[in-house]
Amino acid sequence: MPWREVIRLLMKRKLAVACFVVVVICAFVAATAQVWVPDSDLDANPGADTAANLKERETLLLLQEIHDDYPDKSDKEAQEEAEAEIKERYDGVDITVTGLKRSYHPPSWILALDKDDPHWKETGGEPVPMEDRDWGLFSAKAWRFPMGCDVEGVSILAKLIRGLQLAFIIGIIPTVISSIIAVVMGLLAGYFGKLLDDIIVFIISTMASIPLLLLLIAFIQAVRNSEMITQWFEAVGLGEDEKHWRNLFLVLIVIGLTTWIGLSRLVRAEVMKHKNREYIDAARALGYSTPRILFKHVLPNVFHIVIITFTIGFIGAVGLEVFLSYVGIGVEAKLPTWGQMISGGRTELQRDPSVWWPLTFATMFLFILSLAFSLFGDALRDALDPKLRT
Repeated sequence: MPWREVIRLLMKRKLAVACFVVVVICAFVAATAQVWVPDSDLDANPGADTAANLKERETLLLLQEIHDDYPDKSDKEAQEEAEAEIKERYDGVDITVTGLKRSYHPPSWILALDKDDPHWKETGGEPVPMEDRDWGLFSAKAWRFPMGCDVEGVSILAKLIRGLQLAFIIGIIPTVISSIIAVVMGLLAGYFGKLLDDIIVFIISTMASIPLLLLLIAFIQAVRNSEMITQWFEAVGLGEDEKHWRNLFLVLIVIGLTTWIGLSRLVRAEVMKHKNREYIDAARALGYSTPRILFKHVLPNVFHIVIITFTIGFIGAVGLEVFLSYVGIGVEAKLPTWGQMISGGRTELQRDPSVWWPLTFATMFLFILSLAFSLFGDALRDALDPKLRT
């Protein structure tokens, strides 16, 4: 089917268009995540500092600068000037609530609405005086941390944006690997048949008989301790200092190597239907080589299956990373993946008062991205498959 017709059919489905827009926006944010959230925004807050302490330190630094620039000023004049400068600098845009511990900072707009929220605590655990809580929903403070902070004082929104970037990496790399393997296996098995088909079907059946999660865990544990894999990573520039990236790519490669079975079966079945059709017989009669027939004539006619499966596999790979991180064998905590946020959020729910926002917002982002990909994938399948169009 011409792609122009596919686009026309998709444009008629408003839900599919809306989901596509969500996916495009997410892809844009993921591609530019370093701009929105530089590495410095993910640095841990040193201790559970208060705004008052920060103001005091900055006042002392500014006081020293004033003395250096204007040595004739008296101590009193310099002190008053420094305090006035710091007050103006922090007025309305304080880095956190005055006297409030930034560690486990809840969504700041909730604090603006509820002055009795149990998270209104000073570093020492005492309630913040009422006069220090006097700021409204539309103030800068109310939206400084719209999704709160974690135990290290890192903004949850910043981690979610960088996690979105990692979600696209996690979704794309394994799906590309599994799609390439599945297409090659499906083409060979479906086109040549006989002994080659029997061997490939045996491999597929054997891998399909093992539960996917157990297969993943076994593969990861086996290759993670492999000296050969370690040497290969070091050869491509991922040494001990980049161990968290090594661990991530290892998980992605293993997911890609173990999730190609379903697509290969579909490709094999479609190729078996196409290999005896007239256009293939004509290509053989014209003396075209087998690789040309497979990749230039057969593959384009079954490629819609690959596209549809790619959207499903993308979300599947993201979900697998979440599961692996949850059971403790996924990526390291140094990388702010959604899986790590969800895994860490389960223990934070048990605190008093409950730290609910990391788990809630990470799950919400994962749900929105998964739903958008799934609904768009369903619409794309309907547009590409004539039997499903009404």
